[in-house]
Amino acid sequence: MDLEEYARQVRKGGQGQALEKLASSAQGERLLAKVDREALEKAARAGDMKALGGLMRDILATPEGRAFAAQVEKAVKRDGR
Repeated sequence: MDLEEYARQVRKGGQGQALEKLASSAQGERLLAKVDREALEKAARAGDMKALGGLMRDILATPEGRAFAAQVEKAVKRDGR
């Protein structure tokens, strides 16, 4: 499954709204500001999972990134997955 298909499925499920709310939160905005958006977009469009993984590792290496990931995990689990 490619990233666009996964995104469509997430939006269909109950977790979509919760994840969008987290992404647009102050914490989500702060993390996004730390991400190289051009590199993220390029990797996502190319389906370059290695590059995406590297970007995620950089984010998760910070305490704020780990806390945000825990919130995302909690939002996903609330949907029963």
